[in-house]
Amino acid sequence: MPFNYVTVTASSDLFAPATRAFGDILVIGKGAIGSEKSDPRPFTYPGDAAEAYPQGRTKLTEAAAAAAQSAVTAAKFPVGSGVAIGKEGEVEVRNVTEVADATGATFTLTLDEKLDKAHAAEDPVVGLGHSDLAAAISLAFRQTPPPTVVWGLAVDFDNPVWSDAFTAATDIPVQIVVLANTPLNEQPPSNHPVELLANHVTAVSNTGGDGNERIGVAMLDPALTQAEQIALCTGGIKSSRMFLVAHRSKDDVAAAVAGVIAGHEPHISLLLKPVSIKMTRLFTATEIQNYYDKSINWVASPVLLPGQALYLGEGLTANPSGGKKYIDVVRTLDDISFRVKAALIQAVGDLRIDRPGLRTVVTLVQSVLSPLVTRGVIESYAIHIPLLVLLERERATLSADELEQIGQGRSGRNVAMEVSVVYAGVIHQIAVKLVLKG
Repeated sequence: MPFNYVTVTASSDLFAPATRAFGDILVIGKGAIGSEKSDPRPFTYPGDAAEAYPQGRTKLTEAAAAAAQSAVTAAKFPVGSGVAIGKEGEVEVRNVTEVADATGATFTLTLDEKLDKAHAAEDPVVGLGHSDLAAAISLAFRQTPPPTVVWGLAVDFDNPVWSDAFTAATDIPVQIVVLANTPLNEQPPSNHPVELLANHVTAVSNTGGDGNERIGVAMLDPALTQAEQIALCTGGIKSSRMFLVAHRSKDDVAAAVAGVIAGHEPHISLLLKPVSIKMTRLFTATEIQNYYDKSINWVASPVLLPGQALYLGEGLTANPSGGKKYIDVVRTLDDISFRVKAALIQAVGDLRIDRPGLRTVVTLVQSVLSPLVTRGVIESYAIHIPLLVLLERERATLSADELEQIGQGRSGRNVAMEVSVVYAGVIHQIAVKLVLKG
């Protein structure tokens, strides 16, 4: 080994700022029939959610005779659901047409057809299909492009405590929250889960931890008249962090729309983005205008787009005040805010309150915003640090008040900075004047 007067051993310790997903979803709802609440779980494949949240499984509490058209079980299956009764090899599938509370601990299910075989007590009764929670997660994943991660959070099936679920949801790393198969209906808004959802996304976004900003997605109840639907969209539900959608489908449209939102980057407008649901009856022009006037989105099938597919008619927030009329504005602000804070965290505790230190702070913010300009996410930006403006001047030119501002900034070790971003939204409407001249 040769003799060296100076030996340098090089290593790399590059700072990598934190990143967050822009479209992870949390679905809160009822899991298996008769099940209790459970801890939140992330899913990257809908089949895993179907296994985690089945339709339900219980047993016969009394023997069911052949030709009987009812069964007494330990759990209640909703009317219209299919059930498989009996042990393997003797299973019979029937639909539930009526449910009656037998003793308080058991339930009598009226079946659409009589049983062909006798079944002993303790024989299994298995629900067919998916639970509300599994169905919502599956529908979110069916959108194109699909979300990357969907979390599930099950509430107690018989006695859901929604407030507890929202408390458990506070620290889950998601950006979109939706309720499984829970439309805004005729219940008083202050007691409705959708109202609690709106309060949750607003509170967590304003007072929660860094990176926990989120939006809520909720659907209106198609069984109500349009006037009744609009009347319920009041109070906390009228939030810029809520995305309300009207529809005429039997699917969980809120979960589908959440999947659509999650599949696009924050700055992408949701206008005319395809949504994969089944809906045959569309809204009239008058109904659409009424929804638009009340900042409610709708599902449409414009005749100018071939294929008769379904699309989101708009990308409105539930409250257009404060310059946040469109949901992409809210999501983009959240995304940029997190990126800037993630870059600036390396300045805290290291950089000094002097010209080199504050210039480095400006460079850190530029490293975040300049790529966004290049990508077309934002049009331009401006960074202003009042303390740096004073430090750039000759000390002899500073007044006593300005010197005091520098001293207070250094003694308090607090630096104020203003970042202005110009966001150019996409075109939503085009007015054309066609003139024919002869």
